[in-house]
Amino acid sequence: MSKARLILFGALLAAPALAQFNGATLPQHGGISFPSGALDAEVVLPKSGSGFQVFFRAPNGEELPASSASGVSLAVNHGAGPAEKIALSIDDSGEAWQGKSTSAQPGSQPITGAHLIWNFRGAAQDTEIPFAAVCHAEMENTPRAVKAGEAEQLGFYIRDFLGRPVKTLQIEHEKPMHLMIVSRDLADFWHIHPQPSPSGLFRVGHTFPNGGHYRLYVDYTLVNGPNRIESFDLDVAGPAKPPVRLTVTKNEAVMSGIRMVLTTNKPLRAMEDITFSMAVTDAASGAPVTNLQPYLGAWAHIAVISEDTQEFLHVHPIEEQGQLSAAAAKPGLPTPSTIRTATGFRHAGLYKMWVQVQRNGVVTAHPFVFQVAAAATQVSQGARPPAGATLVKVSSGGFEPATIQAKAGQPLKLAFYRPDAANCAREVVFPGIGIRKELPVGQTVVVDITPSKTGPLAFECGMKMLKGTLIVK
Repeated sequence: MSKARLILFGALLAAPALAQFNGATLPQHGGISFPSGALDAEVVLPKSGSGFQVFFRAPNGEELPASSASGVSLAVNHGAGPAEKIALSIDDSGEAWQGKSTSAQPGSQPITGAHLIWNFRGAAQDTEIPFAAVCHAEMENTPRAVKAGEAEQLGFYIRDFLGRPVKTLQIEHEKPMHLMIVSRDLADFWHIHPQPSPSGLFRVGHTFPNGGHYRLYVDYTLVNGPNRIESFDLDVAGPAKPPVRLTVTKNEAVMSGIRMVLTTNKPLRAMEDITFSMAVTDAASGAPVTNLQPYLGAWAHIAVISEDTQEFLHVHPIEEQGQLSAAAAKPGLPTPSTIRTATGFRHAGLYKMWVQVQRNGVVTAHPFVFQVAAAATQVSQGARPPAGATLVKVSSGGFEPATIQAKAGQPLKLAFYRPDAANCAREVVFPGIGIRKELPVGQTVVVDITPSKTGPLAFECGMKMLKGTLIVK
């Protein structure tokens, strides 16, 4: 199976703490910035038990004193229960409204949304807060500097909108969390797995061989929720080695006796679906390698990072029908000697790829560096759903929305829109009713459905990794 995951830093696709929404002025305090009535608002989420802060700005970006608004509060929806109202007050600086939730205890219902409620010049304002139902990662503050050559413990919390730790994550490829670490020059790469503790802290040990700047990518999936990838910067104290200049490599790499040769089905261009094939042979004999071992529930794990580290993809192979399950059921069967995966890129530039495979109990990461050219044609910048259709955006984060309400016996028109190729959703499939539609990049594809019976009706991408559900009543 193939699964593509991407993170872009900046607006919308970054962690909620960096998000801008629908053209609002950029966040100035590390929060979520969005239009709210006559002004723009920025909500700073609580971290490590701290409270909320709300700042107001004019649409031109001018910071306004907190007293520009009055009666500011947050209404937080907990599942099917009543909304919790969090009253805020002006802080000592006079720049922000602040307050804390009273329902931060573990075990509360998951958050399904939140609203910012306030008054401006006598007019009531009520705006839904973007991303309120989305969790965010927080790196644990260490009491001392991380030093090269010393065993360190890296820790991460996943927190909801109220700052509560999320203690249970979906198990994906045998682990609740995948952590990819790279040096700034992309010369060093690690793929490790933090494990949960009773407090909700996910921790893993790691030793950095050299000092310098590193970027950490945290890949996790919420239970019955979306996949997220968030990044963190880390400076490691100690002697740093000279940076390695990133240059395009040959299309083959040899690691631990395995030669891997990379080919693609078309020239590498942004905004196009591309199939990558990696032929695996024995470096000494040249014979095809047919004794790979599954690694974390796949024949390979593949990470791709842009030269500026602003784009990250985590993809997996396209599994030939039943190969992985057959190998698990009957060890000794020949394994595939060619690994294939499918993905794409938002932007032109230089990228580095690591293909991790396992043989004889040893995991190796085969590196490739390649250049992606600019898109050949201009791709549509917006969806064009017909009247009455429900728009479903398809991205590396999955289907948005992933849960859609429907009624038995009533026609439903779904308009799927895939803005870029940086995901594995080349098509959408409704396996229960035999519908399969291709999803070309930049095009709006309409699927007409009339559910015949009540209950959940699943849909998924062609690789069975991105999933959604129609709730038919």
